[in-house]
Amino acid sequence: MSTLGQLIDRTYREYLRPVEEQEPLTQVANLDSITGGQGLTSTGTTLQYKEGLFTPEEEELIGAGSVLEIDSELVMVEDINTVSREITIERGRLGSTAAEHAEDTDIILKPKYPRLNVTNSIGDQVIGLFPALYAVKKTTLTTSSTQFVEMPAGTQRILQAKIDNSTTGGTTTSYTDVPLELLTDFAGSTTEAAVQFPTSPTSGKSVYVVYASKFTRPSAETDDLNSVSGLEDFHEQIVMVGAVAQLLSELDVDASTQNYITENLEQRGVPVGSGERLRNALLRYYGVLLDRARREQRSRFPQGVELYGISFT
Repeated sequence: MSTLGQLIDRTYREYLRPVEEQEPLTQVANLDSITGGQGLTSTGTTLQYKEGLFTPEEEELIGAGSVLEIDSELVMVEDINTVSREITIERGRLGSTAAEHAEDTDIILKPKYPRLNVTNSIGDQVIGLFPALYAVKKTTLTTSSTQFVEMPAGTQRILQAKIDNSTTGGTTTSYTDVPLELLTDFAGSTTEAAVQFPTSPTSGKSVYVVYASKFTRPSAETDDLNSVSGLEDFHEQIVMVGAVAQLLSELDVDASTQNYITENLEQRGVPVGSGERLRNALLRYYGVLLDRARREQRSRFPQGVELYGISFT
């Protein structure tokens, strides 16, 4: 499963950043001129960039008020010395956070689709998948003298539950389906979620539960999208397409980006045009992917029968 950072890179590669239309960029050379060292500290205000990557014409575009992107941080230029290749910057602009950046990190001039925006759009799409789709999670409960057992926070539905009915010293292992009643907003549980057995089971039995939960917004680029957010592999394309449609709705799309996305979609059998029709095509493709994912999820976990609030899976 991808990390958040890998999915962001894939979104750029497949949709937002055609090879022939890379923004002007250079790389971090070393720490700010006061402290010396490698990279850029989280508090440094003088950025040195490498020689030979910006053209003279591109350097002329870097004036006071220009925006540069380093990793997910956006900085504003206050002054530039093209002889020493040093830029005086104001850190953490436009909602980004000042951070440390290693030497050789790309510095992008006036990014068309800032990484922070792409990250936020992907996060929005992840949590927006519910309730059309849900995260499939597993937990093991141990029965006690009470009829209810606490469930993890955010539990939405019981998909499958089996109790280990093996006897101590027995030679066979026996698992049987067990009906459970899901209790939500339940004050008796610290997680506000619990399951209740129709009849009190024998204490100390293991119950293996598969349950539906909301997706969790990833917060760091190193976050694994399965273990942290609950996504599965087939969710990635849905999230990317939704994020791109969200980004394109906020600004005009230049011709080369339109052509790049159009060719990408046509390879997947989606007929598209340009401009507003391009966004509509993305939304249609999103709907197709979402419907396909819902059918796949329903085939794996058919809707159980509920009787008096008790789920029989």
